[in-house]
Amino acid sequence: MVVKHVVRKVDAGKHGAILQAASSLFLEYGYSKASMDAIAQEACVTKQTVYAHYKSKEGLFTHMMTELLKKHTPPGIIVKGKAQPVEKILSVIARTLLDMITSKEGLALTRLVVTEAQRHPKLARYYYESGSRKTLMILVDCLNRENDRGTLKIPNTLSAASYFFSMLKGNYYIRILLNIRPHPSLEEKEAHVKETVAIFMRLYGGNKPMHTRNAL
Repeated sequence: MVVKHVVRKVDAGKHGAILQAASSLFLEYGYSKASMDAIAQEACVTKQTVYAHYKSKEGLFTHMMTELLKKHTPPGIIVKGKAQPVEKILSVIARTLLDMITSKEGLALTRLVVTEAQRHPKLARYYYESGSRKTLMILVDCLNRENDRGTLKIPNTLSAASYFFSMLKGNYYIRILLNIRPHPSLEEKEAHVKETVAIFMRLYGGNKPMHTRNAL
C-alpha cells in the first residue's frame, strides 16, 4: 500500500509552497531525480520543514497526484444529481477526463508515472486507482443508475464503460501523449467528445444494446 502523506504541523502557507515546489520539480525532472533537498530549496523552507509536513518523498508525491487528479473529477452534481439525459452525463464525464489527460500537467504526470512504473510500481498503481479506475467506476455507477431507471439496458456496465473510455482515448490520445500531434483546440476536443458519445449510444442506447464482456 502506498504511504499516505502526513501533515504534522499546520501551516497553510508553507504547506502550499511545498506542494507547489514538489509538483514543479516532479513533473519536470521525474520522481527519482527530484530530491527532498531540491524541493525544500524551491519552496524556500528547510528540509526539516518538508518532513514536518510529509513523512516521506513517496507520501509527498502521492499527495501531489491526488490533488492534481482531484481537480479533474467529474462534478458530483452532474453524475449523482437529478435525472438528466444520458448523453449529457456521458459528455460531462468525457469532457472532464479529456481535459485532464490532454492538459499540460496531465500529460506530464502520465509520462512521469509510465517512466517510473517499473521501479516504483506502487506509485503507478496509486495513479491508476486514483485516476483512471476512479473515473471508470463513476461512469459504471451512472450506467447502473440509468439501467435502474430504464433509460438504458446494458448487460455489462463495466465492460461498456471500459469501451467508452477506450473510444475516447484510442489513437487520438496516444498521438498527443507521444507529442506526434499538437495539443487539440477546444473545438477539436468537443467534436471528439460528441462523436464518442454518439458511437456509444448507437452501441448501447437501443432496446438491444451490444453484449460485451469485461475488457479489463
